[in-house]
Amino acid sequence: MATVSNYNKHTKLSERIKIENGLNNGLSFRSISKDINKSVTTISREVFNRRYKEKGNYFNGFPGKCSKLDKAPFVCNSCPNSKKCRMTKFYYSAAHAEEDYKKLLVESRTGIDQTTEEFKNLNKIVKTDIDKGHSFSLIINNHPELNITERTLYNYQEKGYLSTKNIDLPRKVRYKKRKRNCITSSKKENHCRINRTYNDFLIYIKENNITYYTQMDTVEGIIGTGQPCLLTLYLKHAQLLLIFKISEQTITCVNNKIKEIKSLIGNEMFHEIFPIILTDNGSEFKRPEEIEDNGIHVINSKVFYCDPQRSNQKSQIELSHEYIRKYIPKGISLNNYTDNNILDMMNNINSTPRKSLDFKSPYDIAKNMFGEEVLNKLGIVKIDSKNVILNDSLFNK
Repeated sequence: MATVSNYNKHTKLSERIKIENGLNNGLSFRSISKDINKSVTTISREVFNRRYKEKGNYFNGFPGKCSKLDKAPFVCNSCPNSKKCRMTKFYYSAAHAEEDYKKLLVESRTGIDQTTEEFKNLNKIVKTDIDKGHSFSLIINNHPELNITERTLYNYQEKGYLSTKNIDLPRKVRYKKRKRNCITSSKKENHCRINRTYNDFLIYIKENNITYYTQMDTVEGIIGTGQPCLLTLYLKHAQLLLIFKISEQTITCVNNKIKEIKSLIGNEMFHEIFPIILTDNGSEFKRPEEIEDNGIHVINSKVFYCDPQRSNQKSQIELSHEYIRKYIPKGISLNNYTDNNILDMMNNINSTPRKSLDFKSPYDIAKNMFGEEVLNKLGIVKIDSKNVILNDSLFNK
């Protein structure tokens, strides 16, 4: 007696081959069902739904379809007259049926696995947050109630289900190989770089087993003398980006801002946050002694310089500038932005949860490292991640 263990299971290719052979040999559905241990209804439905059509060659008044096809076995596989018959014919092929099955299986697993109302809510949330400059990963983190993965959101985006367009998504950074100038050993080293080269930096952190250091740079709006710029300091472990507007890209303006930071948080805390500073060879950083000096009672900080034309040696701060460019594109004068605008921008950037920080924000990490009071002295406050704005619409509020 046949068991029913194979019932309610998907039909396999090997079983379809047995069905085809049975039909070719003129076996009944009942005989075939016993052979592959499936119900007669399953065999009947399989053959009827997956048979394929061969159009006949007939004329007006001649019947287009054989009446025998209206009852089992529904196909012409074992008909002795099929070769000379001019009517439309139907056949069952295991290969054709398997291909049709796989196609249906794929189609059944695509599309949107949500009700209309659920998807409308999802689409509304995504559109609102994308308009704030949020990434898909940040949206997923801020809205766990959506119960959806980042990959699924990208799939919906690629298939055009969402109201957002690709151009609305945060800009992806594209890399290209940099052209590097060969620096000859005969070139005279600038005085400020003596014992402060990138090689000196590598030796120093290795000998002193140092993993924490900061990076410093400037960001221009309009290039030119007398134009304001942004002084940026990047705290590597916390991924915190400090941004200060200075009136000019000069040594005096940079060093005055560093002195202002020291007066706000104290020389000891400055050394704790900025024990080692890695920067580039910009003319605005050519008096490192003033930056390093923390007074007679505090250990001096250390300033080191990247190799010329090697900004990739401080790649973290270079990449963090991508956040700034979401608010202030290149070629826009910084005269258009107040100190409060820059402070708002900095706080929104540092309140953004990062996947690399296990979806904690740079503010959260820096607070644990240095304390909330120090951050407040620098004007840094926490913004709820759902209210974070990562584009220039921030300045329209």
